[in-house]
Amino acid sequence: MKNNFDNNKFNFKYFTNVIFICTMSVILSIIMNYMGIGKENSLMVFIVGVLTVTILTSGYIYSATAAVLSVLLFNYFFTEPYHSLQISNSDDVILIVFFLIASLISSTMTSKLQYQTEVSKRNERTARLLYDITKGFLNVTGRDNIVLKGINFIKDYVGFDCYVKLDACEQVYSTEGLPDYVDSVTTNINIIPIKGVGKKLGVMKIVNCNVPITDEIDMLIKAIVHQMAIVLDREFIYEERQKIRVDMESEHLKSTLLRSISHDLRTPLTGIKGAGELILESYDSLDPKSVKKLASDICDESAWLIKTVQNILDMTRFSEGRITLNKDFEAVDDIVNQTLSHVPFLNSSGRLHVIVPDEIILVPVEGKLIVQVLVNLLDNAYKYAGEEADVFLKAYTDGDFAVFEISDNGAGIDPEILNRVFDGFVTKQKNNIVDSHLGVGLGLTICKEIITAHKGAISAENNVTGGAVFKVRLPLEVE
Repeated sequence: MKNNFDNNKFNFKYFTNVIFICTMSVILSIIMNYMGIGKENSLMVFIVGVLTVTILTSGYIYSATAAVLSVLLFNYFFTEPYHSLQISNSDDVILIVFFLIASLISSTMTSKLQYQTEVSKRNERTARLLYDITKGFLNVTGRDNIVLKGINFIKDYVGFDCYVKLDACEQVYSTEGLPDYVDSVTTNINIIPIKGVGKKLGVMKIVNCNVPITDEIDMLIKAIVHQMAIVLDREFIYEERQKIRVDMESEHLKSTLLRSISHDLRTPLTGIKGAGELILESYDSLDPKSVKKLASDICDESAWLIKTVQNILDMTRFSEGRITLNKDFEAVDDIVNQTLSHVPFLNSSGRLHVIVPDEIILVPVEGKLIVQVLVNLLDNAYKYAGEEADVFLKAYTDGDFAVFEISDNGAGIDPEILNRVFDGFVTKQKNNIVDSHLGVGLGLTICKEIITAHKGAISAENNVTGGAVFKVRLPLEVE
């Protein structure tokens, strides 16, 4: 850091101060001499003058000049022979020598004290700036916000414009108003690497450096870059941890899915195999009714396998974002009729009660997907509400939404899983289940994905009087 107190450059203002103060010292000493005060006391006036010069100027050279000039003036005006630089009295020689030594020592000490005071002020100011920089980066998140914060600090605290280019991306950040980044810019720049823990994160290019970069400014720039590197490192570490966590969750879901599929596919396949072997081995001894029953079981288990595989494929499409909706205006009563055609077992049981509005209600949806949702909900209600429970399908409008409500008067949803019935792999044993009978717990998850893709909402709750209620809300207008 530059020592302003050792600056030897000529300063006319300071030189004027030296001449003026020495002149005033001579005038005061002459007045004191006429008043009968001894010349020894006049030396005190000259010492005060030297100290005053030290305070009013910056640089040791001016105080030393004032000390030498004061000696010459004192010799010229107050020692014999008067108005001459000769000294006839040895006592005056000793007096002048000690005066010069005292003046130089006092001026030197005062200059050093001033310098240390100024250094302390600078250090305090620098420490405050470093604290503000550290505090400013403390709660900043996001790579863009971190880099822009550093660029703003460079502009606010140092006054320079800059570019920042990170190795992890092709984007270049810059001070507002700067032209596009050009790699070929080579004049008036200062390149500072942004170094993280163990690797280089990028570079900062300070441009338009038309003024010298002092040690203090250089320290501030490097402190800002260092803090930016620390926060970027923290951000990169956080992103890596998030990526690892997502990968671990993905692997966990894959493992859970494979275990569920392995278990649930083995059960119907075992049934199919057993029924087929029984027919082959005992066909001659089986009556037609038993053969028909075994064939019916094979068909039911095969249908369940097809449904499970379809659910898995649908869930994969939704999770990968590959679903494309082909919306068209569908009549609510047509959707209900198509749904009923897929659940003949429920319709023929006498347990299903359907209520649809008399007026025609059109809703912009992909009809087959909404039918898939309603079939899944009705199938769950039929299987798990209880053999004596009634199932209700009601369609109506609520403001700007068409609502399909599937309810029953059975046992309801287990409170333990009520808040996560639409999460994947949520299943329980029969009489306590809300998702597919043998399934891997994807049915309701797919329902939610379908309704969400339609900008709608699906909810589940227990009725106060008993039973479960599922509501599907779909917007009547295309968004």
